[in-house]
Amino acid sequence: MSKAKPIIVFVGTYPPRECGIATFTQDLLTGSQKILEDRAVCKVCAMNLSPLDTYEYPPEVEWQLDQNSKKEHIAFAKKINKNMLVAGVMLQHEYGIYGGKYGENILSFVRECQIPIIVTLHTVLPMPTPLMKEITKELILKVKGIVVLTESAKVILEAVYPESVGKITVIPHGIHDTAFSDTLRYKKKLKLNRTFVLSTFGLLSRGKGIEYVLKSLPSIIKKHPRTRYLVLGQTHPVVQREEGESYRIELLKLVTKLKLNKYVKFYDQYFSVPNLLFFLKATDIYISTSINPDQAVSGTLSYALGTGRTVVSTNFPQAREIIDENNGKLVNVKDSDAYSATILSLMEDRHRLKEMNKYAFDTTRHMIWGNVAKEYMQLLSIYSPLVRTIEPVLPPLKLNHLKRMTDEFGLFQFANGSLPNKDFGYTIDDNARALVLCSWLTTHGSKNRVAALTKIYINFIKKCQLPDGTFINYVEHSDKTETAQNKSEDIEESNTRALWALSEIISNSEISNDLRKIAEELFLKALPHFKKVTHQRSKAFLIKAFSNVITHFPKKYNIAGLIKSHAAEILEALEKNSSDNWYWFDSYLAYNNAILPESLFIAGKALKNERFLEAGKKSLEFLTTETFRDGFYFPIGHTDWYRRGQTRSEFDQQPEDPASMILALVTAYRITGNEEYQHMAYKCFTWFLGNNMLAVSLYNYKTGGCYDGLHPDRVNQNQGAESLVSYLTARVAMLELN
Repeated sequence: MSKAKPIIVFVGTYPPRECGIATFTQDLLTGSQKILEDRAVCKVCAMNLSPLDTYEYPPEVEWQLDQNSKKEHIAFAKKINKNMLVAGVMLQHEYGIYGGKYGENILSFVRECQIPIIVTLHTVLPMPTPLMKEITKELILKVKGIVVLTESAKVILEAVYPESVGKITVIPHGIHDTAFSDTLRYKKKLKLNRTFVLSTFGLLSRGKGIEYVLKSLPSIIKKHPRTRYLVLGQTHPVVQREEGESYRIELLKLVTKLKLNKYVKFYDQYFSVPNLLFFLKATDIYISTSINPDQAVSGTLSYALGTGRTVVSTNFPQAREIIDENNGKLVNVKDSDAYSATILSLMEDRHRLKEMNKYAFDTTRHMIWGNVAKEYMQLLSIYSPLVRTIEPVLPPLKLNHLKRMTDEFGLFQFANGSLPNKDFGYTIDDNARALVLCSWLTTHGSKNRVAALTKIYINFIKKCQLPDGTFINYVEHSDKTETAQNKSEDIEESNTRALWALSEIISNSEISNDLRKIAEELFLKALPHFKKVTHQRSKAFLIKAFSNVITHFPKKYNIAGLIKSHAAEILEALEKNSSDNWYWFDSYLAYNNAILPESLFIAGKALKNERFLEAGKKSLEFLTTETFRDGFYFPIGHTDWYRRGQTRSEFDQQPEDPASMILALVTAYRITGNEEYQHMAYKCFTWFLGNNMLAVSLYNYKTGGCYDGLHPDRVNQNQGAESLVSYLTARVAMLELN
């Protein structure tokens, strides 16, 4: 007999009902089912306008509710409460698809439901009516997690509803996975050969703003008479019930008035996804026309970019977030002159337009429905043990914030929000971290992206080296001189981290010979000072450094001997401080803990020493036991350390710790092949994405930065160098698991 599978219930409208939320729900369900494979099953509770509105729903729709019946909402909640297989509810929220004033009937379901609910808020208004605010507030309080589709929606939601802070995850609108193509063969099939195609699609209503595009066309056609504008989509069914086809008729009259009948074509139908993608592939420029400045997101805009089409869009929140000079242009709402000027400027440079199309395609791959669904399932897994085996979607590698935080001298230490705080200058610690990152990115095919940064960071280390070969750590911004901190603080670890960074350059054949030669000179000049060091983490950094160059330098430098002596000292500390229930290198757990077992793995592999390897395995096992709980990674808080036999510190959690753990787990996986290390690395990475004690993402999808830490009630909004490079280093390390 086959084992019963967990059930995930999707609540919202659903095709064949013609509604944007219905399409979204179906796409999310389809992507989720592919991710889950045979581990769970996705079912739908579909909302109907009234008992008279019946649809031939597909098999996954197991329940239907009359949106106007609170009794049906309550009965449905009670029914799934009794079903032990229901793992979670994915609720799509839009005020217009649930009955009652502002869709208040959905609260009847939410109040009764005992299953974890993740709600996607498709509309987030900065100034809701009092009743709308009251309804939304209760919804926010009742659900486990909230998804919004843009960063700007998150900002608005947290400002209007403080109750939402810590519960919000930003997941972009999904797109369909399709191959990139030019327009030629698609135009040919539509008999649009040798034309320049503009298009807009979606259900028509007065908020669509098509008339402002129509008014822009005469000046465009005057210069480019082969221009054609396609308006794809039928009138919204709700609008059609209320006012019939009056808006479409007005548009048709305007077309006639402007003598555009030859140049504009309306397709009055509800498009299937394949047909929609076909028309988009025939499009040269897509026009996103909304005249609602509060519109949170447009699925049509996402689909167009995902197909690889340059977009001209009105200036609403989602458009501001995802459109830049590389994939489109923004225009003011209701500004026909701006439409014509912007479209003409794009038409004048067809080569540039093709580049923009490709950029739009390449930078939206993380938005493919399968990836988006994976993020939803990962979020649900925080609250439901039945879906905790899903691996996370890795965000795209963005270096925007790293470049913002770096000037021609080096990487700034701190930030105010997302802007560098120059008052505190630079450190060799952070620039060494960044140099390691650049070396790894070079290995993974991003040589051109980081070539300039690599040179900056290695030159910074060179400027920090003193005549005796040691390094300073702290450098002023104003005059680029060392600060008094270099004399008052113990900077041994920053020195050894610098050696590790230099070793990464020396051992990387993808780096230019000139830079590798500089790194080698700096390394050898410093080497005599680091044959003996005091701190355990310093010894671990040296093991990592020496293992990189063990075959590079002649035997006279005794690199293997240095690895052995430092590893032996770390092992001695482990044996001295361990007891029956405490297998660690000291009497407390502090920061960057995982580097210690990682260094023993590395030493064991480099020297073929089973004793070091076994100690690395056992100490890493102890650390993971202490730092993984309830389905997420739980790093030691920096408020105070975790001392043996005492209560551990939970906050302030900082990104260096999960990054350190990920590097150790990836190293352990690479050396042993044990897939458990791989799974734990994925789970640990989700700490950055919201799988943490506050259920909030520390990765900033917009800036590419990483917030500085978790406090008991909030995220530290600054995005400094240590957090940024810790995140990016962890993100690149995850590539080793593929």
